[in-house]
Amino acid sequence: MLVLVVTKIDLLPSNTSPIGLEHWFRTRAREAGAGKLTGIHLVSSAREWGIKNLVDHVVDLAGERGNVWAVGAQNAGKSTLINAVAKCVGANANQLTEAPLPGTTLGIVRVEGLLPGKAKLFDTPGILHLHQISTRLTDKEHKLIRIQKELKPRTYRIKAGQSVHIGGLLRLDIEESSVDSVYVTVWASPLLTLHLGKTEIAGTMSEKHFGRQLKPPIGKDRFQELGEWVKKEFRVTGNWWDSSAVDIAAAGLGWFAIGLKGEVQLGVWTYEGVDVIVRNALLPQRSHIFEVAGFSISEIASKSDQATTTKKRKNYKKSKQGIDSTEEQSNAADVASIADVANVADVASNST
Repeated sequence: MLVLVVTKIDLLPSNTSPIGLEHWFRTRAREAGAGKLTGIHLVSSAREWGIKNLVDHVVDLAGERGNVWAVGAQNAGKSTLINAVAKCVGANANQLTEAPLPGTTLGIVRVEGLLPGKAKLFDTPGILHLHQISTRLTDKEHKLIRIQKELKPRTYRIKAGQSVHIGGLLRLDIEESSVDSVYVTVWASPLLTLHLGKTEIAGTMSEKHFGRQLKPPIGKDRFQELGEWVKKEFRVTGNWWDSSAVDIAAAGLGWFAIGLKGEVQLGVWTYEGVDVIVRNALLPQRSHIFEVAGFSISEIASKSDQATTTKKRKNYKKSKQGIDSTEEQSNAADVASIADVANVADVASNST
């Protein structure tokens, strides 16, 4: 029996329809060859949404002697989910390792006390997906792509001959279009800087801005370390303007949602080996305020940068004050030392 648990739904927009989400995930699971699902649960371990219903269902399926295996991709939130289940049933799961970096569960762990009778629950190491771009990033780079708060759409209204970058990790080119405007909504971490510009100059962005204004990668040399920059092509169609029809998703990063009434030829650039797919839109809504050409950073990231800058300024002032204070103390000591020497000279003179 297979139960699909969709974690971290608190990161999706609060106005997202649960029924629409469930249908979307069922469809994706079927397309991926998951077979017949015994059930599907949309949960948030952080908010404890849907945990009790999941527990009741699993307990009913496991019975008195069944084995339950928690299986999923790295960083899918399995250990966090099991700890939330433990809290729900009033048990102690010994606080399984929870971390934002992949690969923290190193072996199969039997979790005691969560299921009734002789039923057993096992937590397994996250399945490594090398096609996810997140597996290539450093700890600092990983922090920039990590989604920790509710996703907000960032929408562009663009035309053929324009390109949108997500950091230095993904680029979308509008190569040909049967309509004047294409609506492109970016769903990704708000800490990632975006850029809209002409496709004819997009090729120079890697040399000029990757690792600098467009991060990740962090550092100008990291661009070459991540792999060869390659293009995939997609031709998509849409039947309406006011919502997205399809997504162009990059594994381990996020996606472009495309809205148009017509047909468009897209070029998508990322590093060789990173999985890029086209799928039905997960979140059809878009922002009512459009991003402008050039570099764009979200309000959340902007506030974070301001807070960091303010903190650095305060630390600098404190260190400067410390240096000034030390210099004053040093000057006072020098004055005292000179006075001592003068006194000794006076004594010597008087003695003579």
